[in-house]
Amino acid sequence: MIKDIYSKEPGSNNYDPNRLEVSDALSQIILKIENTLFTRKTEVLGAPEFGVNLDDLIFSLVLNESVIEQKINQQLTSYCSNADNQFNINAKVTFYTTAERDGALVDIFVNEQRVIGALF
Repeated sequence: MIKDIYSKEPGSNNYDPNRLEVSDALSQIILKIENTLFTRKTEVLGAPEFGVNLDDLIFSLVLNESVIEQKINQQLTSYCSNADNQFNINAKVTFYTTAERDGALVDIFVNEQRVIGALF
């Protein structure tokens, strides 16, 4: 069975300090998604197109929810698929306004189940 390096940082959700690798397919795909979402383009040597630039997309004043979703989904399709395509990955972006602030919620679904939520 193929194993990936456990790449969660201390302080992140569900961080396990005793874990060095992941071998189950769902955990591997979630780590790939997190790495893709929170990496800026040009940060990975040899892969200048890798990364979502999530902050730039969310805080751009000219992009709506569907355009941001499309850009996220393109990156996830390109960099987070697995060999047997057993996972359907989809992003959902929702802008919101409250009395205190405006923001956005980015949810990532794997096989119709939310696995990552990021609040901006």
